[in-house]
Amino acid sequence: MDREKVKPIKIGIVTCTNATQDLDCCSVSCLRDFDKRLGSFHDYPQNATLRLMGIISCAGCPTRAYPEKILRRVDTLVQFGVNSIHFANCMVALCPFIKKYAEAIKKKYPEMNLMEGSHEAHISNEKFRENVACAFETGKDMADIILDRL
Repeated sequence: MDREKVKPIKIGIVTCTNATQDLDCCSVSCLRDFDKRLGSFHDYPQNATLRLMGIISCAGCPTRAYPEKILRRVDTLVQFGVNSIHFANCMVALCPFIKKYAEAIKKKYPEMNLMEGSHEAHISNEKFRENVACAFETGKDMADIILDRL
């Protein structure tokens, strides 16, 4: 089947607010693997056209208003036709609320494809969490974690 005949898959990525705001993550690993169709982006049919429509950070650690906060952000992606959302690796490794976010999104958008992960994981989630803690303690950032400069 030709690429033109398959409906494009419009993708949004949700990153961890702590990783993007506190550790200055620029989503370089997510973007690299999206471009190369690695990590969880490899799971799509090879004849499908993938379009990255946007990257948003999560709504932060939830309060009682968490459903509205995450949905407001996801609503923006949906307005641009996103039909598949990836929780970035940082969300998968760090977020104790990822299941709550997924439930809220699925409740409002039952047809939304939700994926856990984005880029290929080169270390375990446990080691990633250790590296994040070390980065916070030493004033390093996500580039230091990615480039193994801790």
